[in-house]
Amino acid sequence: MFEPMMCEVCCVPLNHWETFGGLYVHPTWVDKEWDHAEVPVPVDPGRLRGICDFCSSDLPVTAFLTRKAVIEKVGPLIQVYSEPWAACGRCAVHVRNRSPHLLLDRVVAVLPGTTNRPERRARRAELKPTYMKFFQAGPEEVGL
Repeated sequence: MFEPMMCEVCCVPLNHWETFGGLYVHPTWVDKEWDHAEVPVPVDPGRLRGICDFCSSDLPVTAFLTRKAVIEKVGPLIQVYSEPWAACGRCAVHVRNRSPHLLLDRVVAVLPGTTNRPERRARRAELKPTYMKFFQAGPEEVGL
């Protein structure tokens, strides 16, 4: 198991990649370039910038913990999602209702860089496998 970390500079939770002994990186968001390198530090709840893990909004209201880790392989890297997934109010409704397709519709509609149908279709295809694994892992609401 690994310790959740945040970036000392921007206070965003960092993603953990299980490759090369473990690596902490900024989340990958469409149309977002980080202006600094990651500076991993242990999570400080008083400074942590809350972000919805689904649509990237700044207002998470709850979190969902899965019964097993969601593992994603991207090229030579392996990402392990074992900590609770933060959710804003609108995304949380779809998680509670076990509606992965409605969640995908909502996320693709609000993410930057998805302004036309081909971009939305490509983004949905990219996110769907991870979200389906999330729902198959049995998410349970644990709150923030």
